[in-house]
Amino acid sequence: MFRSCRLGCASRALLLLAMTLILACGPCLTGCSQVSVSAEADETIDTWMAARRYQAAGRYELAKQYYSLALASARTQSALDQLQRELFSVDLQIRTMR
Repeated sequence: MFRSCRLGCASRALLLLAMTLILACGPCLTGCSQVSVSAEADETIDTWMAARRYQAAGRYELAKQYYSLALASARTQSALDQLQRELFSVDLQIRTMR
C-alpha cells in the first residue's frame, strides 16, 4: 500500500509540473501566428512583397523597380531564380501593355 502511494504521488507531481509548464508557456505562444526562418534579409523580403503588391495593382513600372531592388539584395540562389522569373513576368506585362 505504501509503495502504490509513492507511485501515485510521483505521477501527480509530474502531471502538476506538466500543467504548470503549459500554463506558463501558453501566453508566450498566443501572440505568434506564424514562425518562419529565412536566409533572406528583411529588406529583400519587404521589397519583394511590395513589388508583388504593385504588380497586383497594375503598377508594373513600379513593380519592376522593386523587383530589381529585391534582386540586388537577394542572398540565396532560389530567391535569385524566383525574382528573375517574376521580373521577367512583369517586364512581359509592360511590353504587352505598349
